[in-house]
Amino acid sequence: MDEIIVGIVQDEYTVDPRRNYEKVKEILSKHYREADIVLLPEYSMINILAGLKPLEVYNKSESLEDSSFIARLSDLASSLDTNILAHIIERTDTKPKTKSTSVLIEPSGRTNKVYSKIHLFDAYGYRESDYFIPGNSLSKGIYLGKYLFYVAICFDLRFPELFRTYARNNAYGVFVHSGWVKGHLKEEVLDVLGKARSHENTMYIILSDHTGELYVGRSGVFNPYGFREVDMGFKPGYIEWTIKPEIVEEARKTIPVMDKSRIFWDIFFKK
Repeated sequence: MDEIIVGIVQDEYTVDPRRNYEKVKEILSKHYREADIVLLPEYSMINILAGLKPLEVYNKSESLEDSSFIARLSDLASSLDTNILAHIIERTDTKPKTKSTSVLIEPSGRTNKVYSKIHLFDAYGYRESDYFIPGNSLSKGIYLGKYLFYVAICFDLRFPELFRTYARNNAYGVFVHSGWVKGHLKEEVLDVLGKARSHENTMYIILSDHTGELYVGRSGVFNPYGFREVDMGFKPGYIEWTIKPEIVEEARKTIPVMDKSRIFWDIFFKK
């Protein structure tokens, strides 16, 4: 596998997991072609910002072991013979709080919890911490062929140290589930952060964003040179795009920031 085809879904979702699954199924049944992995937006299981209180979100959440939402996506992944990287509202034992979680669903039916969101969106008047318990560990790696990728969720984009950690572990890219809320200059901020995280770490950022009344859309792909290769605009849609690992390797030779980062910071932290 010298090239990786990623599928990106951009859509507007509701508070009903069953209805949201049907939206995912509809768009992929019509438009999926050959992607090795399909990325879904944040809140694509339950749109928690659509007027729901924490207890209402908890009552709609599901444990990963017996999630009907995951089971349906697993059937879809199997029928398409592809991986689906889904955002799940994971039930916990600390009612009314849940977790914002990424799950990799393989075509074989195997499911793997990859990551729970560390940096909760307590900004711009929102308080995700009223809904979620923050994760306490970094993303697990996802291998597509021999190439390593990690996962982040939305507000994580504002924390460069997270992405640098993954790049230092030789990541070729990071998949980002996003529900980037509309607001003053928010579209531009999303664009700047995607370009910065990709370029400063010479890796791909693949971002799937929620769209509609509350969210900005603008899903896409940022390459290791900090160039936005894909901009999906504001409308619901699906796109497949080819990721070229050789571009990561080329960028890291041309702009050896990762090598210099390892040398300097390894020395710094040993003092």
